[in-house]
Amino acid sequence: IFSRRAALSQIGAAFATVSLPANAKEDGDISLVTDATDALSSLIENWERATVDCTYADVPRELLETKNKEKLLEKASEFALFDKSTSVVSCKRTNRVVRDYIGVTGKGPLVNLEKKLLKQSLVQQVDPDNLDDYFSAVETFSQEMAKANSLSYTAGTADFDSVNNFAKGEASVNEGDSNLEQARRAIEEANKALKIASSLIAVS
Repeated sequence: IFSRRAALSQIGAAFATVSLPANAKEDGDISLVTDATDALSSLIENWERATVDCTYADVPRELLETKNKEKLLEKASEFALFDKSTSVVSCKRTNRVVRDYIGVTGKGPLVNLEKKLLKQSLVQQVDPDNLDDYFSAVETFSQEMAKANSLSYTAGTADFDSVNNFAKGEASVNEGDSNLEQARRAIEEANKALKIASSLIAVS
């Protein structure tokens, strides 16, 4: 069976034998990898801030009781239903920022990064003795990012705390096994692999 990794390695070996113009090794090739690792690191470090949206307002349950309906209607007519005096702030988990950061919405340095990592001008900057390790890291990166894409997408409609509000300042429900939490772990693994690939690219 001809594995994907073997195919990538053969491509890399072919690139290594091709002579490129002196200006082919551009700083931009390294910069795109650095920008990507910086973006993923920033996302991981600021995960709570990126994934909790506290812009929701709920009517306190006691106001919804029959005996308080007149009071609720009075406040609604005077201040509007979701005035601060008649509502409480609540939150939901959101996948929006995560999906922007991992490049699946067409934004940021992660867009089509795997293809960029396989560019001839970039691969040629890897020592031929390290090509197998480089392509292994790129493959791991690609697999983990595919997981992050799928899991973060599913989180938007399947995770309990993405479709149900929770009080601001309280821990959301089922964080440990939610799709979004699994996406976070996949992003961490992808970033580790990307840093390995980056370390194997020689800076000219």
